[in-house]
Amino acid sequence: MGVVRQRMAADGCAVTDETIRSMPVVVGYRARIRALTRIHIFAVAAEVERVDEASLRAYVDDVVNLGLERKGQWRGLQSGVIVLPILVTESVDSAAVALTQKAYRLNVNGFAAMAQPAVVDVKAGQVWTFRGTRLWGYAFNSLVKQLYNAYLPEPAAELS
Repeated sequence: MGVVRQRMAADGCAVTDETIRSMPVVVGYRARIRALTRIHIFAVAAEVERVDEASLRAYVDDVVNLGLERKGQWRGLQSGVIVLPILVTESVDSAAVALTQKAYRLNVNGFAAMAQPAVVDVKAGQVWTFRGTRLWGYAFNSLVKQLYNAYLPEPAAELS
């Protein structure tokens, strides 16, 4: 987690230690202008024992809510929120991996908001996240990919 913290700070993020549902997390925040839109970016990393689909979805929801509470009240044409929920673990099930392999969809909270979770499997040395092209939110594809490349080093075993 120290490597992720250092990389967030090197990218210009304000980095804080916080708690989500009694779980310690590292929150990196910064704003950028992209496609004439001010984007509020929250990268939130936590270390957990095991990741399954239900726990990944719950974590994504918690991180999205954190971003929307802080910067999402004026979302629209010229302002948006991108959240990057990151779980670091030594055990991940196949359903959670499958969830990370497609563009993550937000429901009602999804207006001018985007989330793309990542699971770092330290034991396998693998970062699981969507690396394709999204249709909805297309203008921000390359930004999300750049952020994950900056924050999650390869091999992923460096994160432990």
